[in-house]
Amino acid sequence: MLTDQQFQECLAELNVPRVDNWELFLDHHGFKVYRKALPNTALYEYKALGHYPDVPAKLLADVFTDLEYRMTWDKNMVGFKRLDHGVIHYTTKFPWPLSPREYFYEQTTHEPKPNHFCVSSQTVGKTRATDGTLQNFYSSNNYKSMVTLVPSSPYSAPSSGGASPFLAVPGLSGAAASSISLPTPGSESAKKVFKLPTPNKSVRVEEYRQDVVMVPSEDGKGCYVWFGYFDDPKGHIPSSIVNWATKSGIPGFLKGIQDACLRRAAMQKSTTGPVRDRPATPDSGIEA
Repeated sequence: MLTDQQFQECLAELNVPRVDNWELFLDHHGFKVYRKALPNTALYEYKALGHYPDVPAKLLADVFTDLEYRMTWDKNMVGFKRLDHGVIHYTTKFPWPLSPREYFYEQTTHEPKPNHFCVSSQTVGKTRATDGTLQNFYSSNNYKSMVTLVPSSPYSAPSSGGASPFLAVPGLSGAAASSISLPTPGSESAKKVFKLPTPNKSVRVEEYRQDVVMVPSEDGKGCYVWFGYFDDPKGHIPSSIVNWATKSGIPGFLKGIQDACLRRAAMQKSTTGPVRDRPATPDSGIEA
C-alpha cells in the first residue's frame, strides 16, 4: 500500500508530472505513458498519467478490483483464484506462441481521502529497490509477506526526492515507513506463511507491482489517474516483442476498463447485473 507521502507525491504528479528521467513511451486516449530503465537490468518500469472524463473515481476503483467482472471484458484474462491469506492467483494470456503468465499477489484498496482511492498489488515474496537490487523474501518455497506501515500523521507533505513511489521497498522508503510481517488471525506476532503451489504450464511471474491512484475530477463526473507498473515477465523474450506487446496492450487496457466502467454504470441504472461466468482458457503449454 502507498504511504501517505507517496500518495501526496502521486497527487502532485497529476498536476506537475516528474518525468525528467523518463521516456515518453505512449500518448494515447488521454493518457501519457512513460517508461524508465531499471538499473542493472534489461527491464523497464512504467507510469501513466491521464484522465477519464466520464468515469468517477469510485466506479473505476470498483471495476478495477472486481476480478469476476473483469473476466467478462478482458480478453487476455485466463482466470483467477482466491487462495489462503488473501493471496490471489491470476493467469493472463501472452501473445502467441508464448505461454500464459501466472501471478501470486496481494492487493490492498485504500481511501486516504473521501472518493480518493489507491489500489496496490504486489507479488508475494519478492520486490526490487529503486537501484535494481532484488529483495528476496523466499525461504524453501515459502514467503513471509511484507507490508508498509502508513505514517500516523495524515497526508504528510511530499518529499523533494526523486525515487519512484511504486518501486519503494518496504522499510527502505523513509523514516516514516517500516516493514512488519503480517500476523495470522488471532495472533499479533505470528508470521503468515504461504506455500506456493506446484508450477503448471504457465510461466510464473515472481516480480510484479502495480499502484493506481484515482482522484475525482472537478465536476465529479470523471477522475484523474496515476498508474505505476513493473513486472519481470521472465523467459527469453526479444525486446521488440516486449515493446510491441506493451504498445498494443496498454492502450487496449486503458480503453477496455473505461468501456467496462461505462457498461457497469449503465447496468446499475437498469438494475441488470453483469454476466459473471466464462469458460477458462487452457494454457498453450509453450514455454517462452
